[in-house]
Amino acid sequence: MLPSETVLHTTMRILLVDDEAGVLRALTRLFERRGHEVRTAASGEAALAVLDTFTPDVVVSDHKMSGMTGAVLLDAIGRRLPAARRVLLSGYAEVEGLTGVRFVAKPYVAAELLQACE
Repeated sequence: MLPSETVLHTTMRILLVDDEAGVLRALTRLFERRGHEVRTAASGEAALAVLDTFTPDVVVSDHKMSGMTGAVLLDAIGRRLPAARRVLLSGYAEVEGLTGVRFVAKPYVAAELLQACE
């Protein structure tokens, strides 16, 4: 392989947040198969607790969850970790008023989600 053909692979630390266990398992497989370090949380409140011991490069959150919504969570994470990329998954139209948050429609296409996280 020539130097110009070298592909850089960067391992990311990713926090996945969804209140549906099956979705969390699918997302975890998607990112772990690419060599990323993954932590999961089943609620916004649990995700904030994870931040006490894990500093993610990327946070991917479902929007519609019981308790704290994904939009509220990602806003809080943006204030706490401004360098973290934030991705909101939603089956609804884009959520207004979020700055610096990337939106991916559900059902998601894996390639689009991966691109949003880069």
